[in-house]
Amino acid sequence: MSASVQGETMNVSGKCGEPITLPIAPGPATGYSWHLELPAGVRRISDGPPRAVDPSVALGAAVGGNLRVEAAQAGDLVITARLARPWQPDQPVRVVRINLHIAP
Repeated sequence: MSASVQGETMNVSGKCGEPITLPIAPGPATGYSWHLELPAGVRRISDGPPRAVDPSVALGAAVGGNLRVEAAQAGDLVITARLARPWQPDQPVRVVRINLHIAP
């Protein structure tokens, strides 16, 4: 993580085998995208429906659907999400630690 980037922590709960929406979403086309470090037994699935955007802060481009994952087993897991350019994955502008609690 870059020295100038503060890490954030978020908590998410979900059920085993069901889509879980992460509290991050792709934004306007800026060249940045989320890179997810997923623990064993967690996989990224197709994005959910588009999220609501406050028109006063929209940047003039369409916003994609929410990022989603699915967990194969119950437990407490951690996902690290880094918002970075594909050619600079080691220079994220935002890093989010997502504490994932999966119920059976």
